[in-house]
Amino acid sequence: MVPATNSRVQHPRGARLLLPSVLALVLTGIAATSAYTTLGKPFPSLVVDAYHFYSIVELPSWERTGSLPHMSHRLVAVNGEALPKEAPLASPLELYELMAGTSRDSMAHLEFEDPRGRSLPPISTRVSRFGAEEFLFFFVAYALAAWLVLWSGGLVFTVSGRPAARRAYTFWSVVTFLLLLSFYDYHTNAWLAPFFSVAAIGIPLGALWLAYAFPRPPQWRATDLRRGLIALTVLGAATAVGLIVARFTGWNIHPIRSAIDQLMAPSFVTLAGVVLLRMRRSTGLDRTELVTASWGLITTPLLLALVHVLTLFTGRDVRHLVLPFVVLLFPLSIGFAMVRNNILEAQTVLTSRMLRVPFTLGAILLSVLGTYLAWLATWNGQVVLKLLVLLGFAIFLLLMVLARHLQTRLFFPATLAFRSTVEGLSDRLAALRDIPAIQRAVEEVVVKTLPTLSAQVVEPGALVELSYLPIDSQERLARGENLWTAQSPREQHLLIPMRSLGELRAVLLVAPKRGAALYTQEDIHLLETLASLGALALHNAEVVQELESIRRLEVGAVLKEKQLTLSALSEELCHEMVYPLNFLQDLLRRGASGQPLDEEDLSFARDEVDRMKRMLDSLRRLQLPTPRLAPLQLLGYIQRALLLVREPIHEKKLSVTIDVPPELTVTAEGGALVQLLSNLLRNAAQATPEAGAIGIRLHQGPAGQLLDVWDTGPGIPEHVAPVLFTSRRISTKPGGYGIGLTVVQRIAYTFRWDISFQRESERTLFRLTLPHLP
Repeated sequence: MVPATNSRVQHPRGARLLLPSVLALVLTGIAATSAYTTLGKPFPSLVVDAYHFYSIVELPSWERTGSLPHMSHRLVAVNGEALPKEAPLASPLELYELMAGTSRDSMAHLEFEDPRGRSLPPISTRVSRFGAEEFLFFFVAYALAAWLVLWSGGLVFTVSGRPAARRAYTFWSVVTFLLLLSFYDYHTNAWLAPFFSVAAIGIPLGALWLAYAFPRPPQWRATDLRRGLIALTVLGAATAVGLIVARFTGWNIHPIRSAIDQLMAPSFVTLAGVVLLRMRRSTGLDRTELVTASWGLITTPLLLALVHVLTLFTGRDVRHLVLPFVVLLFPLSIGFAMVRNNILEAQTVLTSRMLRVPFTLGAILLSVLGTYLAWLATWNGQVVLKLLVLLGFAIFLLLMVLARHLQTRLFFPATLAFRSTVEGLSDRLAALRDIPAIQRAVEEVVVKTLPTLSAQVVEPGALVELSYLPIDSQERLARGENLWTAQSPREQHLLIPMRSLGELRAVLLVAPKRGAALYTQEDIHLLETLASLGALALHNAEVVQELESIRRLEVGAVLKEKQLTLSALSEELCHEMVYPLNFLQDLLRRGASGQPLDEEDLSFARDEVDRMKRMLDSLRRLQLPTPRLAPLQLLGYIQRALLLVREPIHEKKLSVTIDVPPELTVTAEGGALVQLLSNLLRNAAQATPEAGAIGIRLHQGPAGQLLDVWDTGPGIPEHVAPVLFTSRRISTKPGGYGIGLTVVQRIAYTFRWDISFQRESERTLFRLTLPHLP
């Protein structure tokens, strides 16, 4: 398999056409030289063939008088001089020059004899000269038609996947090429007379071989039919050798000529009849492909057979006038059927370059015909040659323009639908975000545009489930190569990679086109463009889905964060409200027992009530208030914190030592500072046994002032120490929640203080590093 943009498979048979092509060019050069040498040479307004038999070839402009001989009559005398019957035979052009040299008053007298050797009355005819008319029609038109036929044979030989049909059509195209190319020479110089003789026998044989092998050999008695055709071919080859030998010996070839003429019409009728019979018995795609090719397979042989029958009965032959045009119906119909229904199981992608040769040659041929008809219509008038050349050139240009439009509409409709299809799919994909919907949109557009039987967008991971894939299909598709499945040419599926940013997003699997029509290069380009649009849409959909997933994660994270914030905040507030509530509860007990309440306690109680209100407001807003840092005297806030924890201090009869200068000022926020100190003092009081000691001291350290909150408790267990500041809910007290130290760490962070703990001299201390005030 090779990339579909070039061809389905490589064609090693194409290299074998080099030598035949060179030989064809050599023969064309010889035929062109032979035709050129005839210009200005005389001839008697009629022609004979290389064996001196009358050839009923004529042009409307030839002037002749009297009755004409039959094509079975042979020229035996010119202007009273008998022609020698010894070998080698003189060429027709030599006879014409002999006639011109011995004629009088521009009239030639020719004597013919019938097949029985009886002489016929002399025929008088006017001496004319070969000119542009004969050259253009009998050489240029025939040569162009010959090359069109040969080109079709080379194409079939190169791409056809049916060996029998390939051989039969190639044989027919070669012998038809030889007949058309040597036609003019056969009636003038006879340099290529052997090739014409071979072709005359090969054409009916080719028709019979086509009847047998096209588009495939029959299933009924195929071996017997093939053996019979081989026997006829061997007999035909022997006959061709006999004709060639007779050219140089002078043997009478009338029986051979008669047999060939009798075989010509039945062979063409057989071809048409077999095609009709196969059409009647076939069904489905086989019938469709025969119907597509029938207008050439049936019309061409029937027309040739009809003209031949008319020639036999009337003695007037118009085959030479219709032959170069009628014969082209056959390759045109085969080519059309191959493109539309792949009648020959060709393994190729149709390109405009492949049709450039036939369309160009056909335009030249028709322009030559148009020029000739224009000259013929005005041959009695004064027609300037330059005007005819300009007319022919104008006809050629017009035909090339029409051919291009016809070619596009018949074989490359994807070119016309390219822009609208791409724009339509782009608009449709722009509104889609769902990957299955994008895949369906691409599939529907492909089926509607080509048209193909089906299209499917396959995920890269699902390729292993497909059958008939090349071994290295995954790697080649990932590289961006188009592939064909390893099936018969009429069942092959096309795989177009859908890549974006160098990554294979999916694969567009396209079934054969309807009627097994050939894929064209424009089809491939359109599919590649649609695949690229689909890949981009799939990529965008994946990005959108990823963004949506991230957005959902972010929403979930925000929700989770809010939940965590609410949980942490509620836990912290619940923990912190214990201190003011205990203090207020103590005030109420004292007031209920008749103990006097001093103004300091009441002021502090009001401050704590305000702080609880601020806590509840933080809970409503799910956000702690931003601390407003300011210089504060630390000692007063230490004393307020001690008021909040005086209950456990009194219960355990703890001694409290405060070693802090009254003038010490720190940068902090009052409420948060009380919260920090009260948590540390409460933890110290709870960790210290009865009659123990707690305290706060200030001393100088290398990084700044150090504020230690210490106690004489047993210290922190070894298994808790490593995670004391890295995990929440770490507590060493039975029933503790482990929230207080978390609150302390948070507040210290907002104050830009560092906190640590250590054990010194039977004391456990939490150390706060206070930065210097600016």
